[in-house]
Amino acid sequence: MNTHLRWPPASLATAAISLAAIALPDAWVTKFELTRAPLAGAALWQLWSGHLLHFGTAHALTDLVTLITAAAIVESALGSRRVSLLYCVAAPVLSLATLLTAPALTAYRGASALAVMMSIAAAGVLWREARLRAPVVLLITAFAAKLTGDAFGSATDLAGLPAGVAVVWQAHAAGALLGAGIALRLAREGSAERYGMIST
Repeated sequence: MNTHLRWPPASLATAAISLAAIALPDAWVTKFELTRAPLAGAALWQLWSGHLLHFGTAHALTDLVTLITAAAIVESALGSRRVSLLYCVAAPVLSLATLLTAPALTAYRGASALAVMMSIAAAGVLWREARLRAPVVLLITAFAAKLTGDAFGSATDLAGLPAGVAVVWQAHAAGALLGAGIALRLAREGSAERYGMIST
């Protein structure tokens, strides 16, 4: 694997905004959390802002530590500009996918969908290294098992969500699909580099 890990500035900036948002008053939080309003053409900013809000500090730290850890791998491979663009495009796609596949959902907060997307994409980068493939398979298997359990009602809250707040597995599934697309793109780019088809 030729990618040298470095601090991911685009992802760190996203995390900093998200952490700062913890201090927002409740009135602002309810205005910026993702609701079903965008489906009616209202409050379209929620398609982006919902990913920056959380149900408390524990929830935020769980999501953001995961995001930054994966982003250190992906951002080193893609570059900060491309990752910044990725966040801008992926956020509304994930929001709409979540709203459309979870019709009972009334409000969503969290960077977990983005974190899942980046984690699966990071797995694609790590897959280039043969010695890392076994742990990658184990991690993906564990994620698939958790996602399946969440989908069938055996929700496993690893983020310290408050009572009455459920895991939205549909958001995680959407993040995994986008992440898989990015992983495939990175795999193709890695193969092209290896055979001298593109320069770096």
